[in-house]
Amino acid sequence: MKKTAVKLSAVLLALLVFLGGFQPVRAEADFDAFLEEKFSEAMESDYTGLHFGFVDYKGYGLKKPEVKWPDISYASIAEEQAAAQKTLDELHQFSYDSLNDRQQHDYLAYEHDLMDTIALDAYPDYEEVYNPYGGYFSDVQTLLTEFVLYDKESAEDYLTLTEDYVRLMDVMNEFTKQQAAKGYFMRDAALDEALKQMREFVDKGEENPLIVIYSNSIDQLEGLTDEERTSFKDRNRDLVLNKVFPAVENAMKVLESLRGSRSVDGSLYYYPEGKEYYKALVSRKTSSSDSVEEVKEYLGKALKDIYAFAVGTGLTASEGADVTTGLETPEEVLEYLRRHMKDFPHGPAVTYTPSYLDQSVANPSVMAYYMDAPFDDVTRNVIRINGNAVAGDPVTLYYTLAHEGFPGHLYQMTWYHSQDINPMRYNISAIGYTEGWAQYVEKIMLDRSPLTENSADSAFANTFLGYVMQAYADLCVNGLGYDAQQLADDMASLGLFGMDAENLKPVYEAVVDQAGTIIPYGYGMCRFWEFNERTKQALGDKFDLEEFHLTVLTNGPRPFESVESDLAKYVESKGGKLPEKFTFFSEKAGSASAIAGKMLLFVTTHLKEVMIAAVIVVILLLVVLVLILRALFKWLFGRKKRKEAAPV
Repeated sequence: MKKTAVKLSAVLLALLVFLGGFQPVRAEADFDAFLEEKFSEAMESDYTGLHFGFVDYKGYGLKKPEVKWPDISYASIAEEQAAAQKTLDELHQFSYDSLNDRQQHDYLAYEHDLMDTIALDAYPDYEEVYNPYGGYFSDVQTLLTEFVLYDKESAEDYLTLTEDYVRLMDVMNEFTKQQAAKGYFMRDAALDEALKQMREFVDKGEENPLIVIYSNSIDQLEGLTDEERTSFKDRNRDLVLNKVFPAVENAMKVLESLRGSRSVDGSLYYYPEGKEYYKALVSRKTSSSDSVEEVKEYLGKALKDIYAFAVGTGLTASEGADVTTGLETPEEVLEYLRRHMKDFPHGPAVTYTPSYLDQSVANPSVMAYYMDAPFDDVTRNVIRINGNAVAGDPVTLYYTLAHEGFPGHLYQMTWYHSQDINPMRYNISAIGYTEGWAQYVEKIMLDRSPLTENSADSAFANTFLGYVMQAYADLCVNGLGYDAQQLADDMASLGLFGMDAENLKPVYEAVVDQAGTIIPYGYGMCRFWEFNERTKQALGDKFDLEEFHLTVLTNGPRPFESVESDLAKYVESKGGKLPEKFTFFSEKAGSASAIAGKMLLFVTTHLKEVMIAAVIVVILLLVVLVLILRALFKWLFGRKKRKEAAPV
């Protein structure tokens, strides 16, 4: 009986699986092992990912893949999509409800990441590898200049990558030509910027960072003979001058030959599948499942809530343009920030190396960047600063390093990775969360800076408005197809005065050339401040800022729906309930600057009604004035007549 039953079940099981009517559920004990296996696969299939992810990959039991750059082609993107779909199907074989709390967070983060990858890979024509504001070409320069030499083997690997640069450029050129043949290419202005950056890179000659930085690293590498040092430097110099530079020169000729290939005179919205691609892009950039329209409406509320305060701050500002923190160097700023980390959970002891970028590899759209510490050593941290972006501006340097350092990316990343996490989380992206956190803490640290309250408020208000306004414009232009005039009309409907089409033209062009770039900064920042405001509102005197930070930091970068769920549970554990309605920065609502701003905002939002009312008031005043003058004239005239009629 038992044997027969088992055989029959096996037959039925096979039939159901074949027909697609049954999905086998894997044992939950296998879930962590499944993620670790996927992490190892990812590391062992991408050399640069392995090198930057580990100081000692052998100690972790990983095998080094072929030392080469990843391919960029229609075929490689299709392969990536198929692999992501296969992994997603495997993930869905696990029962979410039976996982523990940490595993459920890992599940949701990985699922969102895989779904975004699958959705975006469906539109390879929109992958602009030479985009001057964040394409793969500039990423390659960053990886080479940040390449760490641990030993003689890694020094050889660097040379192998440099030699493979020529093949990579050929692949990128071919991919770009295929895209351009179908009408997918940069606008002329973006092309000019790309060619300018490439020319500056080549014109550096022997002072190019690829030569200088590698030579310095070889000098500092232990265990080499003088002959070996000379050999490494000479080989690299020869590769850069005689292979890398000619490859870049050739790419410049290819790009110039494609000038004018763009088939649409506008944003992504006007491409055949532009709306669908942009929907997938917004999901990736926001770390949420909200639609384009929902994100736009949300950011519109944020603009209206903060605009009055921002305008009012400007109206009541008394400081001049020479506002300063008194902190001159990146080291001074980071040390000051590190000493003012009250209300943030204690993180691991770390080292950090801030420095300024060589301008030949500095992306003009990037103020600074933080290089993630290796998975097996969170103490190693690097921050690079674009000197042109912060030159002579200590306030910008201050909040930029709060963003990149403490308590921004460096702190958030090292704090989370020092916890007991599954290694797969190191590879999972949630850019809306990570950039949102780094933007969120800027205001907190500005409030703790040596600046006056008004200067800190003004610096933050300008930053907040700038990022949220450009993110909002991005959604209008790329998601809804607005031109500059429609964008201006939309901004005016929110009460943002002075935003005519001519003033908004630079913003319009920026979001066309850099679709989606600013969204994670603007939207992510709003989500964290929303959560802060709603939690304060729910808990009142029970609100504890460190507990709030611990709640949003625990479980790492993840979709905002997951963060909100965690906060709701936390608030309920304290006897409260997260409210649905809220106002951004409600504590500032009663300030003099906010009141002044609200008055101005009301006037600009209801300008037509205000003008009509003003005309009516003027008319009424004139009528009253006429009546008063008439009465006064009658009184004076009557008095004169009475005097004339009086007996002598």
